[in-house]
Amino acid sequence: MIRVILSILLITSLYSQSECDGFRYTDEIFSQVNVTSNILYGGNYNPNIWGQNPWQDLYLDIYEPVGDDVEDRPLVFFLFGGSFVAGSKTNADIVELCTRYAKMGYVASAIDYRLTGDLIWSPNSETAYRATAKGMHDLKGAIRFFRMNDETSNDYRIDSDRIYAGGVSAGGIIVVNAAYLDQESEIPASLTDYIAENGGLEGNSGNEGYDSHFHGIINLCGAVGDYNWIVEGDIPVVSVHGDQDSIVPYGDGLITLFGLNMQVYGSYVIHETMLALGNISALYTFVGEDHVPFIDSNAAMDITVEFTRDFMVDLVCPADESIMGDLNDDGTLNVQDIIIMINIILGDEYNEAADLSGDGIINILDVIQLINVILGVED
Repeated sequence: MIRVILSILLITSLYSQSECDGFRYTDEIFSQVNVTSNILYGGNYNPNIWGQNPWQDLYLDIYEPVGDDVEDRPLVFFLFGGSFVAGSKTNADIVELCTRYAKMGYVASAIDYRLTGDLIWSPNSETAYRATAKGMHDLKGAIRFFRMNDETSNDYRIDSDRIYAGGVSAGGIIVVNAAYLDQESEIPASLTDYIAENGGLEGNSGNEGYDSHFHGIINLCGAVGDYNWIVEGDIPVVSVHGDQDSIVPYGDGLITLFGLNMQVYGSYVIHETMLALGNISALYTFVGEDHVPFIDSNAAMDITVEFTRDFMVDLVCPADESIMGDLNDDGTLNVQDIIIMINIILGDEYNEAADLSGDGIINILDVIQLINVILGVED
């Protein structure tokens, strides 16, 4: 009977996909990705150096694994770099990051955000903070777009409780500051009026009324304006940074691009501050490397993806030691647990996690109950 049950279960497992199975979110289990480009997610005014204030529509691209049957998938954003004056959602590194994360089972999105020429013509802390704030507002508008869609048409099958944001260089600065500059009392004096006139910290880049919160950060060579904005209980962050970065400081230093000379705190300070507060953080340092080392190095890109992937999987699929029947502690119930349970029975052993019936005896009834749970017959 056991042999028959195992045969049925093995056949069934060929056509079903356990989300947190130890492969999804760590391996590129999908060979193809579908990209839906230029979806309008919002818009906002974008003042220029000529004193005009034109409206700018904002678009995003969505990367989804082909052949995926999982509902409620985690969503990860990747924002491009370019010093707030250049770049696009189709930057090569952004395309690769989105593609590789989608192949691992995520829904990935690359977004437009408003650029500015002010930093070139008038480089100071006010124009720098305004450039960052515009990106923060646009990111939050994009997050709200997905939450709105999730509640209405559910076109992209995302899990609103597992939304993450990543960014490269300027994109990383936007993401980190969007996460940690989250109190009105923290707003720098040079930014107070702009924030007050443009929708507060939430901004007004679209889809107002929906939550813009996200649950984790992939910081690729970014920085925060003030490490004191980071407090106990803040959301987890994984950072990748070169310790010889001449554009965005690895530690405590100045951004000097365009003659700016603006104090920021890079990935090392962010990481140390997070750990000191008991928050979750990981940092990979490219020793001896300058800004964004993975831009022109396949090996560095592989390291970046693998390091951030290993961090993210613990957020997406947190271990749950309380799952009855999870006899190999991999966070999911599958045929491997059936095999272990049968070996427990044949060895006349006892394991509390295998005693699904709670009768103090592990037997074929527990095997049948575990199979029913895996097949969705029982909770």
